[in-house]
Amino acid sequence: MKIKVAQGLLIRHNEIDNAKPSIWFLHGFADSGLAYKEVFESPINESTNIYVVDLPGFGASPLNPAFLSIREQADLITKIIEQETDPQQKVNIVAHSLAALIGTWICQHLKEKINYYFNIEGNLTEADSYFSSKPLAFNTAQEFAVSFEQEIFELAQSEERYRRYYSSVRLANPEGMRNWSLTSQAYVKENKCGVAFKHLACQCLYIWGDIDTPLETQAFIKEQGIPNQLYKGIGHWHMVENAEELYSDINERIKTE
Repeated sequence: MKIKVAQGLLIRHNEIDNAKPSIWFLHGFADSGLAYKEVFESPINESTNIYVVDLPGFGASPLNPAFLSIREQADLITKIIEQETDPQQKVNIVAHSLAALIGTWICQHLKEKINYYFNIEGNLTEADSYFSSKPLAFNTAQEFAVSFEQEIFELAQSEERYRRYYSSVRLANPEGMRNWSLTSQAYVKENKCGVAFKHLACQCLYIWGDIDTPLETQAFIKEQGIPNQLYKGIGHWHMVENAEELYSDINERIKTE
């Protein structure tokens, strides 16, 4: 694994070969690129150029006053992808949780450049914002951060997946978390995020488990005919809980296209 900085964002990557396609990984609310660290040990590492981004205010990337809203951050990542890849080169997107909004906007903007979009438990319905809407209940970002860190710490006592998440929550900028919450609300209301995902022109796959996916979202997947892959017995962090199978399956789909 190597590290570079682009537009002020830390990006973990492998050995870049311009003859290969690329795959870009976007972490979820209060998380960081550490969520995807196993991808560098997967078959994807051999077949594809990997880019794992710490988004502004998360992980090692500082909050950027010029890109505070989640929509502005989607524009920033789109710009970075265009700068880092050949104009004729296809790219793949993997986005987790609330960052699925960013992934969807990137796919809308780049259109023909996208090969595949893998949405891992991203927001399809308003019910999916069970973590990202929490800052709305607090007067300040700092008050929320203290409460949320304690909540995740308690969960981490008994579940490995929350231990990984807790390490990133500790690094997350309180204002960055609050900004994501505030600026995403207009897109999660009335399931607008799910409708936008459904109408993407590129190849898409919604990846979900039956542990944490809300019943409302499970119903939406079925009713709207969303292309999907269910991994039974898996919770919200497939790349932590089911890394080997997940990355093998993603790699096979990329290879066959």
